[in-house]
Amino acid sequence: MSISVGGLISGFDTNSLIDQMLELQQQPIVNLQQREASYQVELSAYGSLNGILDSLKSAMEGLDSVSDLTGFSATSGDTDIFSVSADENAASGSYGITVQQLAEAHKLASGAFSGGEPVGEGTIHLKVGNGGTVGTVDISVSATDTIDDVAQAINDADAGVHAAVIFDGTDYFLTLAAEETGAENVINLTVADTGDANNTDSNGLSGLVYDVSDPDPGNHITNLSNTQDAADSIITVDGVVDIHRGTNVIDDVIEGVTITLKDVHEDLVGPPPDSTTLTVSRNTSTVVSKINSFVSGYNAALDLFESYQGYDPDTEAAGVLLGDATTNSIRNRLNNMITDMVSGVESFDRLADLGIALNDEGRLEVDSETLDSAFDDHFDDVIQFFTQSAEGSEGFAVRMVDTLDAILDSTDGTLVARTDGIQNSIDRIEDQVERIEMRNLAWESRTRAKFNALELLLAEYQNTGNYLSQQIVGMQNLNNYISGM
Repeated sequence: MSISVGGLISGFDTNSLIDQMLELQQQPIVNLQQREASYQVELSAYGSLNGILDSLKSAMEGLDSVSDLTGFSATSGDTDIFSVSADENAASGSYGITVQQLAEAHKLASGAFSGGEPVGEGTIHLKVGNGGTVGTVDISVSATDTIDDVAQAINDADAGVHAAVIFDGTDYFLTLAAEETGAENVINLTVADTGDANNTDSNGLSGLVYDVSDPDPGNHITNLSNTQDAADSIITVDGVVDIHRGTNVIDDVIEGVTITLKDVHEDLVGPPPDSTTLTVSRNTSTVVSKINSFVSGYNAALDLFESYQGYDPDTEAAGVLLGDATTNSIRNRLNNMITDMVSGVESFDRLADLGIALNDEGRLEVDSETLDSAFDDHFDDVIQFFTQSAEGSEGFAVRMVDTLDAILDSTDGTLVARTDGIQNSIDRIEDQVERIEMRNLAWESRTRAKFNALELLLAEYQNTGNYLSQQIVGMQNLNNYISGM
């Protein structure tokens, strides 16, 4: 291990001298670190720019698709009678709706059973309507099964029937309810009663029979009570009467419109019956909302550009991206798109024709009156202005999305090319700093070793001088002694 004598012999403060020399050699590192810090600030600014432009692109993606802009809305004149919705296949119009009857599910109830009383042994054959995709479901019942067991077995069978047990305080009753409404969905229950070998009487398992499948009502067997008829909904639309459906959610009477029935009209006697108005109209509010989102997103981008590229003459403070060529290019491209023409649209050439223009402060602003007039008078042209995809005459939103895609592409976009360049500069600076630090460390080690060697040599010279001085003094003393004899 080397020992630093720190100017003990020479009297020089060699440690301080080396530190000062080292500080001078560290100055290039300080300069490089300042450059790196500047690059880091610039990189952060580009991150913010990427985020704000990505938000603008998201807003524009709501404006570049016909299907996203051509929706309809529907309203009910009385939501206690029915509610309504519309999709893109609807058409504007007004309809008078009369609800004569709601669709209902078929319901049955058994006679009374005491607690724990066996139902009877055999097999239940259960079907709803024509059986649909399920057909007739067979359910086995043992001699000890109660109506609780039967209810559970029916529910486990997935036959399209829900079973429950009702207790009135004294007795227990089995209830059955079809899972789907409609006049065709009648519950039909027959049995193979192995308890008494009679499949139709009211004793044993056959006490649950409800068979109305025979066209002749005289042959119907109804050991279960019919507590609610299977029923269709019935409505009248603009004078077209007695429209039947098996459900209360009707989506095939008016194209693109779904009507959900809730209640019937009370006065159905005498012409004309009560009716409620159903209105379908263009859902311009959705388009307006998307346009406002675009305007907000574009103005946010302008705010960021001004913040990062501004200059305050009073404080002489400059934005971090002031004069940056890449940022200038992006800003100019977006600014030009606001005023560029869109060809091929009959009623509009520019965004300003729709009432969307830059105000005196250089921010986009929407003139609601002009925009509403454009919707009222030329709705299809408004949609075409934003969404047309013909090459060379792309709509405003299509063109804007394409431009932002080229800027934001994570592989070869404008921003990633610039940020990759900045990151490469940062990496090179860090490599330079590392090399300088290693060089300075080696220089410090060599220099300290040289000073230490010098101090040690001076110490040897001093020791030799002291020895010679002592010898001279000794010789003088000897000479004086001899002279005195």
